[in-house]
Amino acid sequence: MDIHLIDGYITLKTSMEVRIMATVLWLHGGACNGNTMSFLNAEYPSVCDLVTDFGIEILWHPSAGLEMGNQVQALLRDILAEKIPLDIFVFEGTVVLGPNGTGRYNMFAGRPMKDWVYELAHVAKYVVAVGNCACQGNIPAVPPNPTES
Repeated sequence: MDIHLIDGYITLKTSMEVRIMATVLWLHGGACNGNTMSFLNAEYPSVCDLVTDFGIEILWHPSAGLEMGNQVQALLRDILAEKIPLDIFVFEGTVVLGPNGTGRYNMFAGRPMKDWVYELAHVAKYVVAVGNCACQGNIPAVPPNPTES
């Protein structure tokens, strides 16, 4: 396997030809990230199986992505500009709106995460809310709820 850095993105070249069936971007909000642990610990299909056998291209995942800082920001900008197609946008956890609807309690790549979620959801073919926190607010949304989740 060869690892290359091209335009700020890390690419892997293997002897296997893998046809990309779908691209996935996974982001975290307000939560414990237990769904990520379940995803990364899955046995069949494993994360490696999804990539090698099922042709899933994971554009970025906070716990598994190699890119950091400016590289992630560039990736997100390219997705929003539709230079990189986004088939599946996965969001784990609550969308934090506090304080006072600004979302500034949960900043990501220089902006409130709520803004990224809104914009990425509009360019993705499919949006998946993962876990109880993403679907119902769960513990982060329990009163007094200063995060406004």
